[in-house]
Amino acid sequence: METKQLIITIVTILLILGLYYLTLLPRKKQEKEIKKMQDGLKKGDKVITYTGLSGTIEEVLEDRIILKTRPEGIKLSIEKWAVAGLDERNVDETKK
Repeated sequence: METKQLIITIVTILLILGLYYLTLLPRKKQEKEIKKMQDGLKKGDKVITYTGLSGTIEEVLEDRIILKTRPEGIKLSIEKWAVAGLDERNVDETKK
């Protein structure tokens, strides 16, 4: 009977470890990549935030950026962590 319980315990531990590797590790890797991108922001980068704002970086501060929105040109100060990624879309700013 004890051998059966030991096998069940080992299988349970292996399932938990497998679940950890399949779910948590890829997410941590993605979070590191996003953090690296946020730390590497520079003036002139076109970005989009988690809330959907998009624009061009006018100035980079220690933990914030000054974002010039398109097409109105409104300047906003936002936290770096709010930047979801670089905006690769081709946006024509001359159209109104």
